[in-house]
Amino acid sequence: MGMYLKFRLGSGGRAKQKPSRGSRFAWCRGPVSVACLVGLGLLTACTYRGGIDLPLTQKVAWFSYLNGDDIREACVPGAPARYRLVYNGEYDRQVRTYEILGGLGAGPGGGNLTVRVQSGGGIDLTGLSLSDLGGLGGWKRAEAALSAGDMAALERALVESGAFGPAPDGLSLASEEFYWLFVGCRDGMVHFNAWRFPGDRFAALRFPNLLLGHDATGVPVNPPRDVGPIDRVQRGGVREDATPRFDLAVGQNGLRGLAPRF
Repeated sequence: MGMYLKFRLGSGGRAKQKPSRGSRFAWCRGPVSVACLVGLGLLTACTYRGGIDLPLTQKVAWFSYLNGDDIREACVPGAPARYRLVYNGEYDRQVRTYEILGGLGAGPGGGNLTVRVQSGGGIDLTGLSLSDLGGLGGWKRAEAALSAGDMAALERALVESGAFGPAPDGLSLASEEFYWLFVGCRDGMVHFNAWRFPGDRFAALRFPNLLLGHDATGVPVNPPRDVGPIDRVQRGGVREDATPRFDLAVGQNGLRGLAPRF
């Protein structure tokens, strides 16, 4: 298990040479520097254990966060339900995360929802600076208590969306695309899934509207649209302020390729 990520370099087209499965790094796209290479090394080294609001944490543990490594570590028989859903609305334009923890909500059987939204450029995942050591990473955050009824409705929506079923093994997720990721602990078992736009599975999702109904951030959703080759080329030109792009690959129960070193 672990993460299979590719950073892409160049004018927006995909490189013909692909890394072997399980390789630690693949390839970069965007301005490449020593900082990029150092950043890549850190990205692949750190396991997420909290603090996603901080820029430094997002830079060094974002892929571990997406893979839910902290949720996996704590998922044992008797553990409360815990779900993480991430909407990638073109990474450099909008990312939304929804964290649900059972047992902390409005009354027995309820839960707590923490919503985070990051818009307009995101966090550059390839370089580190002193400013990353403190402050927030541009997230707008809101919390809401969920009743037992709210939790039951969420569970139904996740089931109807196929969240607890098989993941689309081999699916590629590009940072400039639109997709949802899910990782959760339910009855002591870890579940993982992903849905990329466009597609029948994405169109059949039931949980997004439910989550948005509890989303008090006030930030409108960047709606999904098809990202065609022309748009990829226009947005993939090499420039100093470009946000490097990355690909992820879905495995059977997580993101493929990388075993964190610590």
